[in-house]
Amino acid sequence: MKFQSEIIIDKPVKEVFQFTVNPKNLSRWIDGFVKFKPLSGKARKVGSVGIHIYNDKAGKLEVREEVLVHNPFKNFKTHLSHKNMDTTLDLQFLDQGDSTKLLAQTTVKLKPFLFNLAAPFVKSPMKNQQLADLKRLKNCLNPKKKKPAENTNR
Repeated sequence: MKFQSEIIIDKPVKEVFQFTVNPKNLSRWIDGFVKFKPLSGKARKVGSVGIHIYNDKAGKLEVREEVLVHNPFKNFKTHLSHKNMDTTLDLQFLDQGDSTKLLAQTTVKLKPFLFNLAAPFVKSPMKNQQLADLKRLKNCLNPKKKKPAENTNR
């Protein structure tokens, strides 16, 4: 199953890319993300392997990450694997001048293969989750400014 999401972030592409791929920031914008544990290679560079640790409804979940592409300020692609799923996530960072268009393209294969019969039922929730994560990313980089308090003393 394949799906994609996109969002415009009002920050330069360099800033968006650096924030997005930094493992220290993942818990700030990915729902349920707890920790990144590097296993081999330089963390989040091509060929590196690490573990994503999540807390979800079922408890602790560990997902293996292998970085496939690390093209600074343009593209970041990973293969994520778990006993029930293989996912390829391709993040494309499109320079819009003072802003960045972030395009997330996802391919998911459920395991065992028979689980793919459920794909039509899980595709929409997975896409919605991805878009919610991108919105959290945008909010991290573009925090909403608080309006000044009104002066009620007259």
